[in-house]
Amino acid sequence: MEKGWWYKFWFTLFVVIISLVYLVPTFMGENTPDWYKKLNDRKIRLGLDLQGGMHLVLGVDLDKAISDKADAFATDLETILKEKGLEYNKIDRIEDSYQIKIDFKKPEYASSFQDKVLKEYPQFTIVSQSGTEMIFGFNDEYINNLKRTAIDQAMKTLTNRVDQFGVAERSIAKKGDNAILVQLPGLTEPDRAKSLLGQTAQLEFKMVEDKTDLFSAYKDNLPEGITADHYTYEGKDGQIVAEYYLISKDKDKLLNFLKGIDTKGYSIVLGKEQRELDTYYRTYVVQKKTPLTGEFITSADVFIDHEENRPYVGLSFDVQGAKIFEKLTAENVGRRMAIVLDNIVDSAPVIKEKIAGGHARITLGSMKSYEELLNEANDLAIVLRSGALPAPVEILEERTVGPTLGKDSIDKGIKSIVFGTLLVLLFMMVYYRLSGFIADFALILNMFLILAVMAFFEATLTLPGMAGLVLTLAMAVDANVLINERIREEVRAGKTPKAAIEVAYGRVFWTIFDSNLTTLISAVILFQFGTGPIRGFAVTLTIGLIASMFTAIVVTRLIMDRIYHSHKIEKISI
Repeated sequence: MEKGWWYKFWFTLFVVIISLVYLVPTFMGENTPDWYKKLNDRKIRLGLDLQGGMHLVLGVDLDKAISDKADAFATDLETILKEKGLEYNKIDRIEDSYQIKIDFKKPEYASSFQDKVLKEYPQFTIVSQSGTEMIFGFNDEYINNLKRTAIDQAMKTLTNRVDQFGVAERSIAKKGDNAILVQLPGLTEPDRAKSLLGQTAQLEFKMVEDKTDLFSAYKDNLPEGITADHYTYEGKDGQIVAEYYLISKDKDKLLNFLKGIDTKGYSIVLGKEQRELDTYYRTYVVQKKTPLTGEFITSADVFIDHEENRPYVGLSFDVQGAKIFEKLTAENVGRRMAIVLDNIVDSAPVIKEKIAGGHARITLGSMKSYEELLNEANDLAIVLRSGALPAPVEILEERTVGPTLGKDSIDKGIKSIVFGTLLVLLFMMVYYRLSGFIADFALILNMFLILAVMAFFEATLTLPGMAGLVLTLAMAVDANVLINERIREEVRAGKTPKAAIEVAYGRVFWTIFDSNLTTLISAVILFQFGTGPIRGFAVTLTIGLIASMFTAIVVTRLIMDRIYHSHKIEKISI
């Protein structure tokens, strides 16, 4: 017995010491010495319900991501067909689908398009072809791949934004096929976080077509609330250019009216305009082609315009982007370039001269306080540095827990655990005497081991997790009760303490094992199919079941053997 006992003793001592090592950062928190953090900085994390923070489920508009791909190819088709010498009458994007329709000038051009173009793009499949018309779209394999890529890219972009926002211990994970779960513990600015995460941040540079008057035919028949206006500026060689546009306070009304306007191959985007204390929305006629986008940005930083005492976001492009920007400005001196962010024109400055060096700036509205503008500039710089989301996202689910409520939950949870544990400890000592005291020691060690394992895996402790901890302690006591009652029965049957202990542990082992195994299976199922709070309960319960098996079967037996075997005690205290 001696040799085997010492093996168990040293193993148990090793487990206790390792547990202590991993629990120090959890209990000392910020007071943990730096040298110790280098040795071990793992600790138990507090969930949103205990620490406070924000829980968001963001839905990714995958249809929009695929439609944008189809739109981009439809725009590029004009150049592709011109290069291939294939003349056409019209290119249309079929609404509510991912398909493109081309009306060629000759039927043979449709066949040539299939041979010369579509063979180079395996993602497309022909839907129908009749005479000069051809309809083609993305195949199913490409669509499924696009959806997976969009979700992965959205997760990466959101992770970058959250990391730059400075939220520690954040959790970002996929949820279903088209949603992303974001948990931000300790967050104090939920509105700012929602704005930061929800912004698509698709940055485009488009040339404005001010000389194209799309609205003259409608200016005498405008709906109430929409008016026509004009803006003049000095263009190339001192020529005065007049831009005519529509403006309204009601964005939706303006957008609905624009649906019925013939754009003549151009795009109409909106921009904001401040008039006195009100915000208006006005139209810009721009080219459909987007020569430069935010994908070429290498840095986005906040600077202060000392003349106007306003912050702005300075952009730097990579080598390719700088060349495109320089060529674009050189070819369009005297014209306006619209800087479009998420389909809203941020500004449309007149190009005075060729701009080399690959730098641009985005200005912000002037109707806000300096602090608000600075926060807005910082957030814009973050989203631009992190890259654009592949598609718009919307908030499907939102929960916010304040730090005060979280602290109150912690206090109540700790009180319930402490009071419950003390009552159990007292009952065990009174009812089972020395054996009860041994069971109490095992119970305290059990809790100690649970917390240590959670710290090792940097698990998150939630309110349901605390409930799982209480349940685990109750089950650990139940195992000790079974052992003690079995020892009592064997003693009444006339066995010596040594024999009673050996028989009791041998016969009770499988009862305890079966009970814990069935509970463990339930915990695994809860973890597999449950959500955040349920998973927290399942994790704590699983760790607790394994720890209680160790303390009830190994630790208490270790102490019992030392007391009753080594000291030849003839009467057991139970």
